[in-house]
Amino acid sequence: MAKWKSSGTRGVRYYEHETRRHGVKKDRYFAIRYQVDGQRHEEGLGWASKGWSEAKAAAELADLKKSATTGSGPRTLKEKRAGQARELAVQQAERLSLSEFWIQDYFNHLKARLPNITSWSKEEYHFQKHISPTMGNKSLKMIMPEDVERMLDSMRARGLSPRTQQYAVGTLYRIWKLAAKRKLVKAGDNPAAGVQLPKVNNTRLRVLTPQELKEILAYLAVTDPAAHDITLFCAYVGCRFSEAARLTWEHVDLVRGAALFPDTKNHETREIYLVPEIMAMLERRGIGGTGERVFIKRDGTIHREPPSAFRTAVNSLKLNADRGPRDRVSFHSLRHTAATLAARRGVPVKDLQILFGWKTAAMVFRYAKGDESIQRRAMQGLAQSLTAEEAKVLPLLKSGTTAS
Repeated sequence: MAKWKSSGTRGVRYYEHETRRHGVKKDRYFAIRYQVDGQRHEEGLGWASKGWSEAKAAAELADLKKSATTGSGPRTLKEKRAGQARELAVQQAERLSLSEFWIQDYFNHLKARLPNITSWSKEEYHFQKHISPTMGNKSLKMIMPEDVERMLDSMRARGLSPRTQQYAVGTLYRIWKLAAKRKLVKAGDNPAAGVQLPKVNNTRLRVLTPQELKEILAYLAVTDPAAHDITLFCAYVGCRFSEAARLTWEHVDLVRGAALFPDTKNHETREIYLVPEIMAMLERRGIGGTGERVFIKRDGTIHREPPSAFRTAVNSLKLNADRGPRDRVSFHSLRHTAATLAARRGVPVKDLQILFGWKTAAMVFRYAKGDESIQRRAMQGLAQSLTAEEAKVLPLLKSGTTAS
């Protein structure tokens, strides 16, 4: 083992490498020795071949002693190196671009938080299509509300909907929020906060008639039985597509006629009750094992989005012909229809909340449409009241007189 040798400077010593040379001399490794608050420190500096010398080591030692005396600056080499590491991290954070943060941190965080691909893929799409082209190469700290406005101007110029604009701004807001949690930016400087966005009214108006639903199911029964079964289930249960797609057999109780959704959109467990039509369909499919999905696609893979066969059926049956965007049939129309029909049957608001998994009563009125025939009769009654002929008033006769 190499032995330490004293140099000509007090507190500086070195040892020589047995074989490696630096010029004509053996390569030397320098270290310094000193005391701080009565504690002895010895810390290595580096090799002569890497730029260290007795003079440089002495200067380093003198700086540390001066800091210890004045109380300003690092007193040990360990403190100095820690400060340099922090400074380097700050410099790197200053240069870190939005796209680099997305790749290195946020995207992995997103997939861990939202294991369902249909959830995190939406944010990925909005980042790649809308956010990154506008500000992806900018340093995180240099992104301003003006950059968000430019992104929105570009989206409006392309005719993208207010809802899509909201999604893009929301994605940027969440990226910044994580960056603030990582101490890369200040939470209060979020450029997506306070941005003026157009109001959105994307409430679906369309409610399927029993005949339309029968036609869709009949079409799917022939073209795609797997799509037929999940469509039938969602129509009769009124659940979200994601709830049906993630339902596993251990959460289905055919004896009680019930099923359990353990992981809903609201993160609350919800039990639903199965009608004979659904029970018969599930029995026909055959009971699966623990962890197996109740509904899978006809190729044996799991559902990640509503079956394309449903859209094909709607288009083939021309159910969306001459219909506006909010009046078109989508897979989610099954849930709207179920809620509306349940409301028309007189199901109380509180029970509707429980059945369909809504946290607020306001969501009941968003989904459950009223009965048009009842509303028309009400309006007709109102019109009749307003236009009714004014009753004729007869004058009072004085006593002892007769009407002429």
